[in-house]
Amino acid sequence: MIICDNFIKDEEFLHQIKNDRSFFNNNGTYYWYDGWWVEEPNTLKKKLIEKIWGHQSPYHDVSVCGFEYWTGQLGPQITHQELPPHIDKDEEHKEKTGEVIAPLIGSVFYPVPMEIKGGDLAIYSSGENKEPEVVQAKFNRLIIFEAGKHLHQVKPVSQGVRSAIAINLWKHKPSGCESGSLRYEAP
Repeated sequence: MIICDNFIKDEEFLHQIKNDRSFFNNNGTYYWYDGWWVEEPNTLKKKLIEKIWGHQSPYHDVSVCGFEYWTGQLGPQITHQELPPHIDKDEEHKEKTGEVIAPLIGSVFYPVPMEIKGGDLAIYSSGENKEPEVVQAKFNRLIIFEAGKHLHQVKPVSQGVRSAIAINLWKHKPSGCESGSLRYEAP
């Protein structure tokens, strides 16, 4: 696991995200982006993906075919307050075949300031019966981890709203690209 605080140095870009009322629209909708080398990033989320996974990334030399991404907000005033333990995987492929195909690597980024209690990311990197590594949800913090290998969850949010974007890197396109369950975000 890698934790990078104050990851985005471009204050104006962070300000754009904070003031974009649509950034967290469609929470829980899964999107696909082929990458900036195929398509110019034409949304704030795609630009953020390039900023996180471009040349400044600790994994900038990893060969990927694209990015699965989604935003999520959790809190007492929202329908969901937590996210149960899971691993990230190609859900459709698992449902059809029983085989688990996972992303190469996963990440969580907190792009807006938050005043929350709870909402920590718990990663069970030593096994699901062991104590998890717990990382606090914090503005401008990037967490990179093996989301397809290690069970992880978001602990309950008891106050405020936890706002995050999750981004997975894939070696091959997940089944959702073909079926349409992974959407392409329009500008």
